[in-house]
Amino acid sequence: MIINVMYDSINNDINLKENDAVDRLAKIIRIITIPPVLAAALAITLFSYDAALIGSTAQFYALLFFLTILPALAYFLQPFLPLYRDKGRAGQRKLAFIASAAGYSFGVVFALVTSATKTVRMIYWTYFVSVLMLTVFNKATPWRASGHACGVAGPISLMVSFIGPQTLPVVLVFALMAWASLRTKRHTPVELILGGIDSVFAFLLVLFVFHAFHL
Repeated sequence: MIINVMYDSINNDINLKENDAVDRLAKIIRIITIPPVLAAALAITLFSYDAALIGSTAQFYALLFFLTILPALAYFLQPFLPLYRDKGRAGQRKLAFIASAAGYSFGVVFALVTSATKTVRMIYWTYFVSVLMLTVFNKATPWRASGHACGVAGPISLMVSFIGPQTLPVVLVFALMAWASLRTKRHTPVELILGGIDSVFAFLLVLFVFHAFHL
C-alpha cells in the first residue's frame, strides 16, 4: 500500500513536470508566431529568394517597419500608456490591433506614393483587407475570428503564392500555432479556423482585383 502511494505520488510529480514543460513550449510557440514575427519572416524570405520581388532595400526595410516594428510596439508600449496599462491581455490585444491597423494603412499609402512593386503592394493590401474584414466580422457577428490565426495564415498564403508550392511545408507553422493556442486555451478551434479563413480570403480577393484590373 505504502509503495503504491509513493509510486502514485512520484508519477503525479512527473506528469506535472511534463505538463509544465509542454505548457511552456506552447507559450513559446505562441510568442514566436505573433503576426509581427511572421510578417518579418515573410519579408526576409521573399527578399532572400528574389530581391526583385521587393524592389529595393528601402522597400524591404519599409515592410519591416510597417508590418513588424510598428505593430510590435504595442507589446512594449502598453506598460507606459495609462489607457491600456492596467487592462492586462485584453488591453494589449486591443493596442496591438490598433498599432497593426495603423501600420498596414500607412504601408498601403507608402506603397502607392513610392510606386512599389506589385508584390509589395499586394502584401500591404492583403494585410489591410484582412484586418478590415476581421474588424467587421468580429463586431457584426456573434462569432470571433482569431487575429493570431489571421496573422499566420496570411503570410503563408503570400509566401506560397510568390515563391511556389515548395514552401507548402510552412503550413506546419499554422498547425503549431493552432496547437499552442488550444493548449494555452487562448482560442477555440472555430476561432482559429475563422481567423485563418479571413486572411486567406483577403489574399484571394486582393489577388483577383490585381489580376482583373491589371494593377
